[in-house]
Amino acid sequence: MIVRIAQFPARKRLVLGLAAGAAVLLLQQALTVVAHGRLTFLLVSASLPLITVLFGAVPGVLLLIGGTAFGSLWMQPLGTLTVEARDDQIVLLVYVVVGGLLVLAGQQLAMVAKRAGKAEAASHEAGERLLRVERDARHRFDVALNSAGVPFCILTPVIRENRIGEFRWDYLNDAAAQLFNQTAAVVIGSSTTYVRPAGWDPDILLDRLAPLAEIAGRDAFDLRVEGKNGEQWFHVVAASLDGSVVAWFGDVTPRVRAEQALSEADRRKDEFLATLAHELRNPLAPIRQVAEILEQPGLTEQRRDWCITILRRQSAAMALLLDDLLDVSRITRGALTLRKEAVAVKDVIDDAVEIARPMLEGKGHEWVLKHPARPVHIEADRLRLAQVLANLLTNAAKYTPPGGRIEVDARADDSEIVLSVADNGIGIEPEKLSAIFSMFSQVNPDHHRQGGLGIGLALSRSLIELHGGRITASSAGKDQGSCFAIHLPVQCKVVPPPVRKREAPATQAPTEKQERRRILVVDDNVDAADALTALLELEGHEVRTVYSGEEAVDILSHYGPQIVLLDLGLPGMTGIDVARQIRARPATKDVTLIAITGWGQPQDRARTADAGFDFHFTKPVDVEQLNEAIDSALSVS
Repeated sequence: MIVRIAQFPARKRLVLGLAAGAAVLLLQQALTVVAHGRLTFLLVSASLPLITVLFGAVPGVLLLIGGTAFGSLWMQPLGTLTVEARDDQIVLLVYVVVGGLLVLAGQQLAMVAKRAGKAEAASHEAGERLLRVERDARHRFDVALNSAGVPFCILTPVIRENRIGEFRWDYLNDAAAQLFNQTAAVVIGSSTTYVRPAGWDPDILLDRLAPLAEIAGRDAFDLRVEGKNGEQWFHVVAASLDGSVVAWFGDVTPRVRAEQALSEADRRKDEFLATLAHELRNPLAPIRQVAEILEQPGLTEQRRDWCITILRRQSAAMALLLDDLLDVSRITRGALTLRKEAVAVKDVIDDAVEIARPMLEGKGHEWVLKHPARPVHIEADRLRLAQVLANLLTNAAKYTPPGGRIEVDARADDSEIVLSVADNGIGIEPEKLSAIFSMFSQVNPDHHRQGGLGIGLALSRSLIELHGGRITASSAGKDQGSCFAIHLPVQCKVVPPPVRKREAPATQAPTEKQERRRILVVDDNVDAADALTALLELEGHEVRTVYSGEEAVDILSHYGPQIVLLDLGLPGMTGIDVARQIRARPATKDVTLIAITGWGQPQDRARTADAGFDFHFTKPVDVEQLNEAIDSALSVS
């Protein structure tokens, strides 16, 4: 107790010493009243060790001297320091001797207390230092494992019936905690049987990790998981740790998928080479046979013409095959460039149908063409766009049983321009839809081989992407037909520039009478409007004429024109405003709009294209060009 008191702070020791001294004095005064002070001074000796421990040897000696003087004053004769009685002298001597020993004992206790205090302080400081080292080591451990970004965990085995029945999660870093639906605080301490990442098989973990908990060692294996994001793969590296198991889980899904894609590409490459050999032999066989026929004597003219037809057809087939291969190579090297121009969607469809016509007619298919309700012109490479659409048509013909139906549909709205090819053929299984645009892919190479290298759709997708668009495929399933669609952005829509004026031939054959159409002429120049009206009436059309934008909008409520010739520089409501009003009304949204204006700069044509005009002519209008525009509108109305 005294050792503990000696370690108190100075202020606390002073208070305790004063309290002890006061207590002794009070007790001594009380005994003085009862015993007349005789021998009460001996109580001072009780506080000598305490005072010496608290304040040192000097205060203890002073207190001993004070106690001796106090005892002398209360011995005979009273009130003097002289002690005459032999017994009293012996008592004082014993008091001084014992008191001195107590002071020495207190001094020794103070030294012991000081050493004990230093030892305890050193022990406490060492404990604090060890705690800090442990906390720092744990912090560095957590920082190192969390900064790795790779899931890491420590699992402790749970023994049941003398064997490992399951594992318990004892530690998770941040990356590992993200694999669970619960927080790390909930997971730690839980069993792997009940708490584990979604899709993980606890039996596989138990089978692979249990041996490491029993015998020191290391293991590495791949773990396949069916998680919420689909199939995932983890490379697990596990090792023994004092009866537990530490494990790293590296997500190697991209690597595994890349390996699978590489394996699939290798398989498709082999299939492509086999198909290429087959496709090249197909035209070579009849070419060789025809060459032998041509060598025969007495060949008739009819047989000779037949041989020439075969040679041309098979050489054309081989040329198309080589063209596809070259186009793929150019796209891969980034060497293919588009020759864009303003082209009518109708012309692209007609070109594609002409290319695919032999295949369509050869299999006796019925094909239906649905042109846009009004002329649509786009900035595109006419040849390449027709090539893509023809590829979709020939694929539809290949994979549709004879006598099937194929429908080509073209539409344009405010967001995009869509060209689609739909058939009622063999269809496509849902799981194959995502792969049909891959290089060397076949729709069904086992049961429906119809020729081809499996590069047509991949080439088509690349060509459409060069145009800034995309190509999609859909099917209800096997034997349910399919639909392929080309989506082009609305930004590629343009107003075509006027065609060059052609010189009329010396002798012109009589032309058929044009079909009578309803036309609305809008121009604030009265003479120009009336002259144009008269010209159109001579062509046999029904024409109404107004001289302002407001009148044009009003007349639309009771007169439904098929073609509107619209001046842009109208006072009040401009021609651009009128065009937007016409396009906004369901009843007139498909009307053919032809701009008649004195503004002919590129930015002016861009404004009319944005407003929905189909043609843009500058004044004075070339009649032949105007008639061609009207003819184009008539052919698709």
